[in-house]
Amino acid sequence: MNRKLLRWLPALLWAGAIFWLSALPHPPTPGPDFPFKDKVGHWMLYCVFGWLLAYGLRRGQNLSLPKSVALAILMASTYGASDEFHQRFVPNRTCDVFDWTADTLGASAAAAVFYAYESRRSAKANRQAA
Repeated sequence: MNRKLLRWLPALLWAGAIFWLSALPHPPTPGPDFPFKDKVGHWMLYCVFGWLLAYGLRRGQNLSLPKSVALAILMASTYGASDEFHQRFVPNRTCDVFDWTADTLGASAAAAVFYAYESRRSAKANRQAA
């Protein structure tokens, strides 16, 4: 299998899982109830998605780190918006701008951590090469 595809496969599978969850009229909500639980769920799902997109862009497309992070945030946010639109057509689901905001913030948080991780990894590699 192509290396580029393998590096993108986790993000593609995660996008599919998000789509599947969004198509459910009553998605599972494990754990105890608390205020804004759905927003935390969105944030967490898109945190993982943001990281996987940044990884795919950085390693699969060999883009610069700033471009990888910026594109990962843009792609996750766009997917989140399309996902919210999709939910308009699912019984018992709604299109919510605050869900989309949580999606974008989650992807942004993960992309920022990915940036820090990759920067540190690169600096360490440079020190070892010197």
